[in-house]
Parts: sequence; C-alpha cells; structure tokens
Amino acid sequence: MSERRGLWSALANPWVYEVFHHLIGARRWLKQFADDVIRARGSDRVLDIGCGPGALLRCLPETTAYIGFDRNPLYIERAKRMYGSRGEFICDDVSNFASPALSPADVAVAICILHHLDDGLASNLLRSIAYALKPGGRLITVDPCFHASQNGIRRFIISKDRGMHVRPFERYLDLCGQVFHKPNATLIGNFLFRDSICVVQAIRAAA
Repeated sequence: MSERRGLWSALANPWVYEVFHHLIGARRWLKQFADDVIRARGSDRVLDIGCGPGALLRCLPETTAYIGFDRNPLYIERAKRMYGSRGEFICDDVSNFASPALSPADVAVAICILHHLDDGLASNLLRSIAYALKPGGRLITVDPCFHASQNGIRRFIISKDRGMHVRPFERYLDLCGQVFHKPNATLIGNFLFRDSICVVQAIRAAA
C-alpha cells in the first residue's frame, strides 16, 4: 500500500482516526451508505476489507456474520475491544488477503482501499475478493476519483489524499471489469465532496 505521511500519519492511531471521522460526519455517511447501498441482510456474510476499527459493523444487522481485514494492528485491537465476538478481525496486509481460509461471503466491501494500491496490487486484490465471494455475491468499492466536471479546488484536495493512487472515475470501473463481468459505477457525494466519490458494484458470476 502507498500512503502519504506527515500529518496523515496521525490517523494510524485509532482514537485519532475515530475522532476525525466523527468530526467530518463520516459515521452518519457510513450508516446511510450501509442502508442504501450495502443493504446487508441478517443472514449475510460480509467481508470488510480495510475495516479500520470496524465502524461498519455497527451499521449492519446484529445477526450478520462480519469479517474485518486490516493491516493496522492498533485498528484491529480497537475493533476487538469494541465488538468482541460479534465480528471476526484479521490483521494482515491486503497483499495477503487470499491467505486466510475464509468461508465464501455474500458481500465484500472495500471502502477507500483501491486508491491506496497501484494497478497491480489493486487487480490482485480484486481477484482475491472474487474468489472469496459466493457465486452471485456482491462487491462494493468506494474511492475518491477525478472526473471532467470537477472544479479545481476539489481536484487539488483529492490529489493530496492519504492514498497515492486516486484515479479517474472510469479507471476504477476498468480495474473491476478485469475481474468481474459488467460492473457498474456511480458518482456520489460523501461527508466532504458532493461529486467526487466513485462507487463500483459488481456481481460474481455463477460458477
């Protein structure tokens, strides 16, 4: 993974990470996104790649089986303290995502992950996710993006994102299309930008 350091390094601390996301309204956004886009059922098995301290878990039905995956041991420790046995948490780099023997999932979510990875790592991760999904299982990715109608201020701010591989809107669709059949992408807003977030959804084809 490629990340900018400096002030961004403070976000490696889970307390700082959670306070920052609370201040910018990310918690409210995540709850709405979980309800409107992820739409997990109580019987679903959900993979959360790059789970941080596990904030998505609080937005899911209590009976959803949840597996969080993150390379930061401080995030994983915090998630385990917060949620205990309600979720399973794995600490490892996304380059090793295929290593654990995971049961097939209904939904895989990668929020703000692909723009931290170069094209090679991103493609490898997407292939590993496809193998980790049940036939008919859904992939959902969320990342900041560049696009033609963006104003200069937003483009500049996004160019300074913690992740060093922010891509044009169409490029995320291309990456997912290398692995999944006919993914679709939409442009949405989030807690910071009205029109700068690319959401890709794809279905793993039946075996």
